[in-house]
Amino acid sequence: MTTDYSRGLLLASAAAGVDEAGLRHRLENTRVHVSAELDIAGVVLALTVLVTNLRRLPLDLGLEVIGSDPDSPRGLLDHILELAVGIDADRNVTLSRRRAGAVLHVHLGTSPPDGVLVSAVPDGHGVRLRYPGNPYPALRAPGSGLGAVLTAAVLTGEVFKHATGLRPEAMRVRQTLDFCPVTLTEDPGVVTETPMIFTDTALVGGGAIGTAISLILRELPSAGRLVVVDPQTFEEPNVTTYSLGNVQDAQNGLRKIDLIKRELHGFDVTTIYGTAQDLLEKIDRGNVWWPKVVLGAVDSISARHELQRVYADLTLDGSTGGHVGTTLALREGLPTGPCLRCYYPLRDAQAGPSAEQLLHQSTGLAMNRIARGQLPLSERDLDGLSETGKRILAPHVGKPVCGLASLLGLVPDSRDDYRPSAAFVAQQAAALVVGALIARQTGTLTGAVRDVEYDALYGPYLHMIASRRPRPACACASNKDLIEQVREVRSSLIPRRGRC
Repeated sequence: MTTDYSRGLLLASAAAGVDEAGLRHRLENTRVHVSAELDIAGVVLALTVLVTNLRRLPLDLGLEVIGSDPDSPRGLLDHILELAVGIDADRNVTLSRRRAGAVLHVHLGTSPPDGVLVSAVPDGHGVRLRYPGNPYPALRAPGSGLGAVLTAAVLTGEVFKHATGLRPEAMRVRQTLDFCPVTLTEDPGVVTETPMIFTDTALVGGGAIGTAISLILRELPSAGRLVVVDPQTFEEPNVTTYSLGNVQDAQNGLRKIDLIKRELHGFDVTTIYGTAQDLLEKIDRGNVWWPKVVLGAVDSISARHELQRVYADLTLDGSTGGHVGTTLALREGLPTGPCLRCYYPLRDAQAGPSAEQLLHQSTGLAMNRIARGQLPLSERDLDGLSETGKRILAPHVGKPVCGLASLLGLVPDSRDDYRPSAAFVAQQAAALVVGALIARQTGTLTGAVRDVEYDALYGPYLHMIASRRPRPACACASNKDLIEQVREVRSSLIPRRGRC
């Protein structure tokens, strides 16, 4: 199977303002050299995630371990290379010292060698990033799993900016960056790692953000009971946009919920092959525990409204989107407001046919094929369609079915428009979700809810937390008493074993 880079190239071409073919040629001829100081806590994981992130783009990759016996990290390097091969077996990651000539050299550690473009290091749950000429302060805490994944995501973003040749007005190169996703401040390392025990928690959505959340949870000292919900299987385009999974998983048609369960070794995972609505039905039938915390990783307004109807004590919704797919956000919802319906109110137009129904009506494309919207449209999909349907869809062969309704002008100005994502963007969204969860569990965050948004091509900034109050017309305000009654009933339900 040839690795499908279409999603990443679509995002990158939109960001860079160039055609996908030209951008692919540029990336294939860009050498990225990664070096790392393995004796710094968190760098081993950051290196693993960084290399796999970069392998999700068609780059020429080199890897070097600095300050270690070349044979001592052999097992680690073999593991990293195995993960890279699982993403693309046709593109080797070479183990060597930096070669002379044009190269983007990035480094993990506080002592970057000469010629490094940019370096970064985890500090506690956060990241510190430096361009040359900006020294590192003393690190405050060992890098955690959250800090390591965030560091890899941020450093991948810097490579993305330079490798794709983004215009200066489309990004920001910051000479220094210090950021903690737990405190949302420039003080990483203040909140240190503590064990997280999950009792009644659900992860809804096993896509780019859901797999990134799972990756972070896997690398933290966390365990307990978790319900994982998703209705889809892992497919070819997901290999280069998700944080978990490889080509073999796509060939096997592994369900996304089973992929996540496989990775979360320390958890008692209950899987639901369905949507948030299926989760709701199982809760109310007494098949699964009512989750007190919901980690949302869905990709539409309607799905977010389903999430809210769980009426958990806390809903942490991660998202990506924006003009080119590099904007990421965290919305923190409460059952009696502000809730996710406050953040994402339905438009009047959404009372009519859905985008999927309009696409079916206009082209004849089958609804069960539209439901598999992550797969690019193929010539085979046009078989059996009317001449009109073929004429409308033929120019869009190779593009994801998601978003075709908007592209064809069927749903102008829709907030559910498809936007491609990238692992490094989803990982930053996931870091905000897990950071908020840690903040709530440790008491670092109390009071007002979080509403956070930034563009990965510009980076986080101070005072980015928006003030959010319940909408007076929202159901969380008008149905407050009813919501509390539903919550009381659900809290009293005791699931019957073997019924899920």
